[in-house]
Amino acid sequence: GGKTSLLESIAAVTGAIARKGSVPAGNTLGDTSTEARARQMSVELNTLCTRYLDEEFTFLDCPGSIEFLGDTLNVLPGIDAAVVVCEPEPAKVAMLQPYLKRLSDAGVPHMVFINKFDKARDSLLALLAMLKDVSTRPPLLRQIPVWNQGVATGFVDLALERGFSYRPHAASEVTDIADVRREKQARFEMLEKLSDHDERLMEALLEEAEPSREEVFDDIRRELVDGQVMPVLIGSAEGDNGVRRLLKALRHDAPDVMAAAARAGVPAGETTVRILKTMYGGHGGKLSLVRVLAGHLKDGAVLHGAGGREARIGGIFALCGDKQIKRHA
Repeated sequence: GGKTSLLESIAAVTGAIARKGSVPAGNTLGDTSTEARARQMSVELNTLCTRYLDEEFTFLDCPGSIEFLGDTLNVLPGIDAAVVVCEPEPAKVAMLQPYLKRLSDAGVPHMVFINKFDKARDSLLALLAMLKDVSTRPPLLRQIPVWNQGVATGFVDLALERGFSYRPHAASEVTDIADVRREKQARFEMLEKLSDHDERLMEALLEEAEPSREEVFDDIRRELVDGQVMPVLIGSAEGDNGVRRLLKALRHDAPDVMAAAARAGVPAGETTVRILKTMYGGHGGKLSLVRVLAGHLKDGAVLHGAGGREARIGGIFALCGDKQIKRHA
């Protein structure tokens, strides 16, 4: 569904790279192995550490092909939330079922980003109907597209009640909502779905009272974290459209590390890490990708594994594609 292109877009939008690459050109941040370049598809995990609005994010781009599902399953215990990327085609959406089920079974909050929406030919309602069929969590539409001569040229954020017009490789521009009636209907349907798990919101809707923006955002976050809804966003990574809105959704709605620690049964206090993957790091030798679930890591510290095994940390790095950035903690 264009995950590698989405990772490239996130890297560009957040300033992690100065210039975007492309999959056909073979110069993307991720998929740097010879096999990935030759196949033009992800065959291994890609990692991006970056910052957005003064907060640090680590993105783990997992292979989308079912043959490499194991790589995806290994990282689930260490992540805060997942973004499932798909194309705007019902047949492609149907293929998401095994991934959505695994995420639900693992208790991982997840949302869907419908990529390449500028090339969409099927209705958004048809895509939502298919998502409903293949997911155990009801899809919650966060945006509706703005169409111009059959092409999606922007979107309306239903929680913000604000229209946006896409600009190539730049932040979307705020615009007036052209079809207010359509926006009101779509927003009401979103609120109605949220009210299934919020009696106070249900009462407000029955009384035709408008909930505050803060209440709406709080409900979206809580119901995402509790596994009661699966937010759906739209965009196009190729033009960097909708990517900033996705980043803001992750910044506001994704839970902190305590949720992942609770899923793993890790108590607060003593330093505990989860090894997600171990790989060969070139001249640096063996490199382990870990999630710190509790406490803090320091260079040179000794960790104790199962059966009393010990391992000394020989260096701490942040990863940006195949580049290692030295960290002290």
